[in-house]
Amino acid sequence: MLCVSRTSTPSAAMKLISPRDFVDLVLVKKYEDGTISSNATHVEHPLCPPKPGFVRGFNHPCGCFCEPLPGDPNKTNLVTFFQTDLSGYLPQSVVDSFFPRSMAEFYPNLQKAVRKFHH
Repeated sequence: MLCVSRTSTPSAAMKLISPRDFVDLVLVKKYEDGTISSNATHVEHPLCPPKPGFVRGFNHPCGCFCEPLPGDPNKTNLVTFFQTDLSGYLPQSVVDSFFPRSMAEFYPNLQKAVRKFHH
C-alpha cells in the first residue's frame, strides 16, 4: 500500500513544543515470510498545506521492519530507524527530553497495528 499520510501531534513539554504536523509518502508492504515493512519520507502535497498553529515537521527516510521470530509466532523481531526534524526554534535539550517519550508511545501503537495486519 502506498499513500500520503498527514500526522499531527499536540503541543508537548508544558507547551514548550508547539503542535507539529508531518506529511509523508508511506509504503507498507507484507512479504511472503510474514515480514511487514513500513517506510516513509517527507513529501509536499497540494492537499496537505501547512496547518495554522502547527509547525511543519520533516521526516527524513525512516521506517520499521517487523519480522516474525522463527519458531514463535507470538514474537516479532523489530528494527526501526527514525530521522525526524521537529523544525522550529527548539533548544536541543527540549528535543532530547521529548523524543524518547514520544517514541515510547509509538511502540504500543505499532504492536496493535501489527496484530490487526496479521488477522
